[in-house]
Amino acid sequence: MQKIFTCMLLFTSLFFTGCMYKSTTSEIAQFNNILQENECDFSIVDKKLKKGDDIILWSIQGGALARNCGDFVKSNTFFDEAELHYKFDVDMKNPMLEVRDKTRTILLNNNANPYEGNIYEKIMVNTYKALNFLALSEKENARVEINRAIERQRIAKEYFANDIAYLEKKNSANLNELKSTQDLYNSIAELRAERDETKAQTINFNEEAVNIAFEKYTQSSQKAVYSDFINPFTTYLSALFLLNDRSYQRSVDLFKEGLQMDPKNPQIAKDFTLADKMAGEFNAKFKEHYVWLIYENGFGSVKEEVSISLPLFLVSDSLTYSTIALPSLEFRQASYPFLTIKNNSGDSSKTYTIANMDSVAAAEFNKRFLGLAMEAVISAAAKTIIQKQLDDVDPLLGFLGFIYQTTTAKADMRSWSALPKSFDVARIPIKDGNIIVVDENGVILLQEFLTNDKNVIIYLKSPQKGQVIAHKIYL
Repeated sequence: MQKIFTCMLLFTSLFFTGCMYKSTTSEIAQFNNILQENECDFSIVDKKLKKGDDIILWSIQGGALARNCGDFVKSNTFFDEAELHYKFDVDMKNPMLEVRDKTRTILLNNNANPYEGNIYEKIMVNTYKALNFLALSEKENARVEINRAIERQRIAKEYFANDIAYLEKKNSANLNELKSTQDLYNSIAELRAERDETKAQTINFNEEAVNIAFEKYTQSSQKAVYSDFINPFTTYLSALFLLNDRSYQRSVDLFKEGLQMDPKNPQIAKDFTLADKMAGEFNAKFKEHYVWLIYENGFGSVKEEVSISLPLFLVSDSLTYSTIALPSLEFRQASYPFLTIKNNSGDSSKTYTIANMDSVAAAEFNKRFLGLAMEAVISAAAKTIIQKQLDDVDPLLGFLGFIYQTTTAKADMRSWSALPKSFDVARIPIKDGNIIVVDENGVILLQEFLTNDKNVIIYLKSPQKGQVIAHKIYL
């Protein structure tokens, strides 16, 4: 009877874990297709939020989709929902839920836990909310979001230091628990062998497994360009907002930060020079007005699964290999390599990359990876012990344990897939108001007439060639 119950329990765990994993990956793929087809289909987002599944993930996905559709109010509604859950489900998380999530991670995988997001995603939520408010001509609300984004940037380093220290402490505790479970198993195995007058089949965890996993992963991983967890686009947009808000000195300071991250960037240097000139004049005002082209280029990175076979245990005299699954970043395609903005007076400027979002994602991902590798190894090791215990009872249970371990070895591949590959910027004077934007071959993608009494942002998103979404923001 006990054997039947154990089989049913294992089968149920396998069934629900497999279904949950397939459902999540399938829905993310469907959502990505909606983005690629430039559709305004919120059915997946609405279904997931109604069920309460991964509220943070689907709120930020929905917020980005609503921006694509030009519904900035709806976009901020989604982002507000994400921020609410960041606050209560992540930043103020109940310790009992931490224990629950740790148990799920070890016995199943991290896909069983609600999505908690990344720091760069939180910063982008405030950045997009500021852009939404600017598009709605709500500058005071935009200012609030700009300040929140800057504050999030400021505390990013401190948060990471604390977060990584916490992960190390948690993984150390998990490792100690694993060793205690191993010692208990070995004690029982030795007593059983003494009773049966046989040789004890003891198990010993290979602590080098984490280093092996890390080394195998880093052989194919990409180094991050940004090492301090700052999103240069958020810094740039904040500086641009402050420049047009006549907070010239604060704008100069932020443009200077941008140049420190990217000293040879001609666009940041050009805007720094403009801000510095305005800061040096008494009661300075724009003598001529400008149009900034902000270009969201391509699709940003997503996660893919990498399986690694590790010698996790020495079972008596034989090494036992287990498979662990780890996430890796997959870098998707850019759209147009650059765009050029022109007026009828002969002024033109091509876009330069302000922020490579692949590198922003990689900076945080690489910092967290050792913790992810440790979690995956501990999870696989715990399942190996369970499998060995089941095999000692009955070979059929041992086989089911093997299937259980193999089936639940899944990497968490959830991420904000709607982000671009990069943010690129160009600026020219407005003059007579006639503006065109062309691709690298001179093909016209956009024509606009702008009044020349205000500075303007033309915000253009192109996830892939042939697809252009644009709107104007008067500053």
